[in-house]
Amino acid sequence: MCYTHIMQIGYSMNHKKLGCIIVGGADPVFSLSDTKIPYLVGKYIMVKTTTEELKFKVKKMDLSTSISGMLNIGITIYESDDFIKIKAGDEVYAVLD
Repeated sequence: MCYTHIMQIGYSMNHKKLGCIIVGGADPVFSLSDTKIPYLVGKYIMVKTTTEELKFKVKKMDLSTSISGMLNIGITIYESDDFIKIKAGDEVYAVLD
């Protein structure tokens, strides 16, 4: 499998109505003028923790900008027992076919 780094996790939360959400700042290789972030809805991401690599299927993906103009990514994933294992600072990679 091939992977591309997309972000470092800023925070994650399991929201009652919205589901399992991962938010972070996009990798600096992406910018407002060059948003080649892969479209991941229906595809998979891999979260690399300090001890393991976890795969999640993406339900929804949102891009936004911070006040400083940096890109932020919000990813909603399908329910998974592994969701509780991720934390701020973990790295997120897009799983490429």
